[in-house]
Amino acid sequence: MACEPRIIEEFYDKHRETIESTPEELIFSIDETFINKFKKKKVALPEEIEHMIAKGIPNFPHITALCGCSMTGKSVPPLFVLPCIAELPRELKVFQRERHCWFTSTPKGWVNRSVFLLYCIFFIEWLNFERQRMPEDIRDKPALIVCDGHSSRENPLALFLLASANIKLIVLPAHTTHILQVFDVGIAKRLKSKFTDYLRDYIKAPKQEFNSNAAMMRYAIIYSFISAWQESVSLRTVQNAAAACGLCPCSVEALKHNKYVRELTPAEKELQEKRNYRNRNRFNINGEELTTMDMICAISDNIKKNL
Repeated sequence: MACEPRIIEEFYDKHRETIESTPEELIFSIDETFINKFKKKKVALPEEIEHMIAKGIPNFPHITALCGCSMTGKSVPPLFVLPCIAELPRELKVFQRERHCWFTSTPKGWVNRSVFLLYCIFFIEWLNFERQRMPEDIRDKPALIVCDGHSSRENPLALFLLASANIKLIVLPAHTTHILQVFDVGIAKRLKSKFTDYLRDYIKAPKQEFNSNAAMMRYAIIYSFISAWQESVSLRTVQNAAAACGLCPCSVEALKHNKYVRELTPAEKELQEKRNYRNRNRFNINGEELTTMDMICAISDNIKKNL
């Protein structure tokens, strides 16, 4: 969908000082991606696999991965949200033990406010360690997370912890991730392709024995995703995407030739008005910095009001 130039200009004008004052090593793009053959968007599944079910191999359920990277190509360990498990399967423990990723679970494998809180805790711990490796002149500067406006971000405790850890969080304007989100613009397509290659190869020739085909499939998917993620996030890939998004360097000039940045047609304006009407009673976090005390309190008050 197209986005009016003024929306992007207003967003960058509002947050330019924050973005430009943050070292690229401390600017992070975070997004969710779905590992599920039934999803048409952001799907990570081998293209040649028609069905995820075969003799002795159950259909693999929906899994979400929360992924992040810095603008210098440093990848954050992904957080996998597994559906409805009480204990992490034995074959997956090696990934967490080696700090390649984190795991949690929700009833259907979706990200919610509790998952976002957990991710923020993991992220803060990870970043505190990474700061010690950074040059002294930048390691203590505020960090910045740029992400979409998923409702899971509306967690006052998570936002307070981020602010306390010297991390700011800015939400992109609504319906602009295909224009302004580094993951969507520069990483998602490559990630899917690499995941396809890794998973296909592993299923053809598993590298170890498993107690069941289900265990093998779980291991193969997590192994393939982690491998693909690490290979997809590089300095060149991320910086090209960040430049295309106008994030690093912070400039709307790069977006003037984007085919999605233009004035809306009458039909598009009507569609936008209908969407705005449907969301008229929803608390709006789009385009805002959520880690100010005023915004944290406003989000908290809104949650209490809707209890």
